[in-house]
Amino acid sequence: MTATTSGHPIDPAISEAVQAVSNRFGVLGLEELIEAATVELARARAAYAELAELDETGPGVG
Repeated sequence: MTATTSGHPIDPAISEAVQAVSNRFGVLGLEELIEAATVELARARAAYAELAELDETGPGVG
C-alpha cells in the first residue's frame, strides 16, 4: 500500500484504478474521475448519516 499526503494507506486496487484512468484518459479523465468520486462520496456520506440517525432514534422511529 502507498501512503497519501495525510499518511493513510491507499489500497493497491485503488491506486491501480486511478493509474489506469490516467493512462487511458489523461488529465481530463482524472478530472472526470475526481468529479464522479466527489459525487459518490457525498452520496455515501449522506447514507452513513441517515443510518446513524436511524440508529440513534431506534427501530420503528423516523
